[in-house]
Amino acid sequence: MQVVEEACRAFAAGQSTAERQAAEQILHQFKQSPHARMDSIHLLTHSTVPMAQFHAVSTICELSLADRVSVTDRKETIGFLLNLATNNTSSMPPFVASALLVTIAILIKRNWLQEPDRQGMLSHMIQLASSSSSPLVGIKLLLAFVTEMRGSSDKKTSAMSQPMAFHTACRTSLEQQGLGDIVALTVHLIAQKPPISILEHVYLLAVELIQWFEVTDSSTILIPVDSRWKSHIVQPALVQAILDTYTTHRRHQQLSHTIRQVLILLASISGSIFSTTDEQVAYITWIFQGALFIFHNPLSSNVEGEVVDMCQLTYRLVSNWGSLDAPALAEPLVSEVAKLSILLLHSALQDDSYGDNLWQMEGLDVLMDAWSILTAKTSAISTGLQTASAQVVHLYLQVRLRLVCQSDDNSVDEDEDIEENVAKTLEEQLALVSALARLNAPQNLALCQSLLEDTIQARQRHPTKSLDDESYRHVLDKLHFLVLFTGIVLADDHQGETPSIPSAFEPSMTLVEQLHRLVLNLLADEIQAVDANPHGVSPYVSEQLLCTTTRLHVTYFDRLRSVDMIELYCRSARVYLSKWYAQPHIIQNVVDLFLTLPKTHDAVAICIESSTFQSLVYSILSLSGDLNFVPSQSRGLVCEAFVRIVVVSNPSILTQFVTTWHERLKTLLEHAKDVHAQHEVEILLELFAGLARSTESRSFPSLEPLTLPWFPMLVAVLREFHDVALIVPLVLKCACDFVEANLAYLALNKALELYNHCDRLISTFCASNPTTQNRTLSEEEQFEDIHMLLMLLSHLVAKDVIDFAEETANSAGIVADVVFSGLNQVIPLMTHELLRYPKLSVQYFTLVSYLVDVYPEKVVCLNPTLLQQLLESLVVGMQHTHVEIVRYSFQSVGELAAFQLRQKTPCSGFAMFIPIILHMLVFETSTSVVVDGAAIALYSLFLLERAQLFAIAQAFCAKMDPSLQDTMMHALNQLTQSILDIPDTSLAHARKNRANFKTHLYAFVAHVRGYIQIK
Repeated sequence: MQVVEEACRAFAAGQSTAERQAAEQILHQFKQSPHARMDSIHLLTHSTVPMAQFHAVSTICELSLADRVSVTDRKETIGFLLNLATNNTSSMPPFVASALLVTIAILIKRNWLQEPDRQGMLSHMIQLASSSSSPLVGIKLLLAFVTEMRGSSDKKTSAMSQPMAFHTACRTSLEQQGLGDIVALTVHLIAQKPPISILEHVYLLAVELIQWFEVTDSSTILIPVDSRWKSHIVQPALVQAILDTYTTHRRHQQLSHTIRQVLILLASISGSIFSTTDEQVAYITWIFQGALFIFHNPLSSNVEGEVVDMCQLTYRLVSNWGSLDAPALAEPLVSEVAKLSILLLHSALQDDSYGDNLWQMEGLDVLMDAWSILTAKTSAISTGLQTASAQVVHLYLQVRLRLVCQSDDNSVDEDEDIEENVAKTLEEQLALVSALARLNAPQNLALCQSLLEDTIQARQRHPTKSLDDESYRHVLDKLHFLVLFTGIVLADDHQGETPSIPSAFEPSMTLVEQLHRLVLNLLADEIQAVDANPHGVSPYVSEQLLCTTTRLHVTYFDRLRSVDMIELYCRSARVYLSKWYAQPHIIQNVVDLFLTLPKTHDAVAICIESSTFQSLVYSILSLSGDLNFVPSQSRGLVCEAFVRIVVVSNPSILTQFVTTWHERLKTLLEHAKDVHAQHEVEILLELFAGLARSTESRSFPSLEPLTLPWFPMLVAVLREFHDVALIVPLVLKCACDFVEANLAYLALNKALELYNHCDRLISTFCASNPTTQNRTLSEEEQFEDIHMLLMLLSHLVAKDVIDFAEETANSAGIVADVVFSGLNQVIPLMTHELLRYPKLSVQYFTLVSYLVDVYPEKVVCLNPTLLQQLLESLVVGMQHTHVEIVRYSFQSVGELAAFQLRQKTPCSGFAMFIPIILHMLVFETSTSVVVDGAAIALYSLFLLERAQLFAIAQAFCAKMDPSLQDTMMHALNQLTQSILDIPDTSLAHARKNRANFKTHLYAFVAHVRGYIQIK
């Protein structure tokens, strides 16, 4: 005991890694001792070292969960721990007492499915919680028990060595018999209002009990509760008792917070617990009216906690109301949501805190969700919502304009992913605010116009107009935000299939057109400033102006039909392409704007007639245009946008450009070593990729003669420029873009011709990039090239892209031959190092899984060396951290083994999977995904390798501790017999047999892990 106590002290106080590791080794040896259970009991009852007591509790828990421990032995352990908890927890440190109660709860759950003991254990816990001597211990134990029984997870499944089905069965059993008694006791204790030390845990128990009914995979925040619990929960006396307790203990921060959580959860209850809509409305009203005193009088010492929780409560109440037809409650809800919103916004305006971390914004985020529900049910709401709309939107814009000035976005380069996520979150919130703003369109549109005009004037009057001046940057921040908000208010559905003007704007179209004109005039002023002094203007405002212009065009152009708008778009494109060609976000926004033009037919007609647009097309598509300095990738993107416009009305314009590209590329093939030639090839490839991506069903007949002849040229380019790092991935990218966009529209003979071109392209790449030469490339370069190859193969094999069923039977075979020819060449390039890249791995294993499923006969006929490499890659996939990769890999192994089993032909290589999978199951902490996948694979592997199973099992067990070998061999024998004894292996019985084997495998894992953990 003394050694363990000293090790626990050393582990807790260890100053170095070596000291902690030495202590950990002693504790590990203690846990593996044959007398560990008795020694732990002695340590727990006699030691005064808290860490030693904690270690004893955890050891008892682990040992008692083992499958070899009988129900009777575990019951005795529970009795001992219960007695200890009842008499000694008050003298134990809190973390030891908590671990002790949790251990009791876990062990009770482990024995729960043994019916004779179930009711007795539950009655004992309830009696303990109801007693006058140890109520606190009883309540804490019930809390630990309900928490343990409420849910299941991979972590719990692994810790208890029981399948998910065990946890589900325990939960169902308690819910059917016993949970009602715990609920009744909890409601009784809430009404009785015991001392605060007990009361706190009673409310924690209430939280767990209500959360019991939450649907984890549901998108709704409402909690469906069935009618069995009506007599306990749907009672005004319960709500009143909770509110009375809150009033009494309002200044107790932790207890008051827990009570607010109970109120929030109660406000979320719905379902068959209510007999009628009126009953549910009455219940919501009890909570709503009872909580009004908290709404109106937040505690000065805890304003943040109370107000944020009241926002949550309001949102739950509004959500509950939103699921009903109860107009009578609408007006009070609108009033209170408005009051809370205004309170938060006024508080935020007075708060000196910095940035978006304002707690008021947290509460407002929640209230905006409530507003979205209220605005969606405007038919049930009076003019009170319109008044609230004007007040809340006005204050919200004030707060936001203050916040954007506190975050100096123009001066700091943030991580792009973080910026994108933050922007997305802001746009989502602004979408909710804009819906509220549209309920009072005249007043809020006038407000947007006024704020925009004032900010534009402030920019014009600013004394420095220098980006180095913080005050000027703040003006730009405000302008950026107001342009964003205006766009969302005016065009909230711009990405829909048929964007339309919000119906609320029809009476206010004059204001709408004025705002629209204001934004376009601002864009015109911006491009004039950029043209005059590109280095003195920030792209920040231009980016948002282009995005908002895109929104407005899709929504309003069919109504306005303005030639001036198209001319402005073209001038903007020329200025931004010529002055800011190195700004990728600006170029992408220009492209997005022009990609929307084909959605409005009149815009295309105006473009075709516009000399400005024609000049712009020539500048981009011509090899002698005045925008040749634009980076090749950006030029390809712009090419795609312009082609989509031109091909609608006058595709003949493209012929001269594409012919010139083709002839020029032929010439450049003779100058592969020339750097200038390489740069020109790069431009041509990007232009072709843009042309290929622009294909749609309506434009394909016009584009096919221009694009299809390019594919043989891609093979030639790859052959001549195979050692140019920038050209190789571009060729592969062109091939991917073309196949993805065009293959579905090609006739059979041309499609098969394309497949042959792809086969030659892949062969050319692999011949020029053998594995021996890959050492000269960085991993990133290899990743990019091989990822493109895998994408190309995936596009070729995808069934939804092309279907030859109506033509010849041989066509599908040709497709498979081409794809497997590519796979033959790609497999050697898939090194273990490259398989570490998640994106590449997902692409590879998705393709392999599909091919194994559709063409298993071709997979097993691969060259033996390649097949072995493929199988080894599946081993890597089974051990991957990505869930989908793990699933695909196990499925592929199972499918291949099943195919070999059906063919009854000699095979090799599959036996290696069995010990690898067994090692994962026995010695590693495998999730349910791994165990489920292992069941799929092992079922077929065991049948396929039945002649070698005994030898494989012996070899696997021989590597283990001698004391475990017999036990493991016996367990493996039982597992294998569950398959080998199957009398009928026909397809009709396969599903039942697989399910039966999966059950046996879970039992095997639970059994053997128990022994491994002990020894």
